[in-house]
Amino acid sequence: MHDERLYDEKELEKSWLLSYSDLITLLFVIVVIIAASQAASIQTQREAAKKETAQQQASLKQVHESLDLLNLQKLELQREVHQLEARKQVLTGSGDEKPVVPDAAVPVSPVGYADIDAAMRDMETVRTQLSSALAELNLDFEETEEGLRIRLPVSILFASGSAELKQQGKQIVGTVAGVLQKFGNRVRIEGYTDDVPIARSPYRTNWELSTGRAIAVMREMVDAYTLPSSRFTVAGLGESKPLVDNSNEENRSRNRRVEMIILAEKE
Repeated sequence: MHDERLYDEKELEKSWLLSYSDLITLLFVIVVIIAASQAASIQTQREAAKKETAQQQASLKQVHESLDLLNLQKLELQREVHQLEARKQVLTGSGDEKPVVPDAAVPVSPVGYADIDAAMRDMETVRTQLSSALAELNLDFEETEEGLRIRLPVSILFASGSAELKQQGKQIVGTVAGVLQKFGNRVRIEGYTDDVPIARSPYRTNWELSTGRAIAVMREMVDAYTLPSSRFTVAGLGESKPLVDNSNEENRSRNRRVEMIILAEKE
């Protein structure tokens, strides 16, 4: 009888281990369930984020397409204006107030109409292709009375005080040259700096540095992409004609640039 009580007491002492193991097992199951639910939640959030990103990209693409369409419509209107002005000049002669009455035996030919149309169509194509190429580089251009003006920040083209194109700069210039190879438009390249005097550079003045940088861009197009040098005009304007005042570093960085103007005139 004594031995049986002793045995029961020992069994009671061990029984807490069973309860403890059950508790640990239950906790483990709870942790697994929580982890699984969290994983599912994270996956759902990732899918939602991907979907939102895809929607934003689609919206951005639609915006770019809308801008391209608007620009094409703008160029088309400009072309029609040029055509009307040309016809007006033909009908009125060399600016005379009274219209010229042609000889009945000699029909009036709209001289230059075909050339104007072809030039406008080419500029539309250049603009469209440039827009697509520069969008991939996060760069832009503007349309002016002279033509299409591309502003390239010096920071992506050259090192400080240098007129030697960086690898990134060569790629950007090459992108523009790839479009220009298909057309014969003349190009003007202008270099600009800020108003800070040069401290350490092979160039003594900002004017010389800006000229050297404009020439470097032209040489890259001529040497690497076989564009005729006769198509180019190069100018170094130094610190003149700043886009903004040079009161702070951000503004000075904007003023340090190389501009490429693709003209409607052809070689």
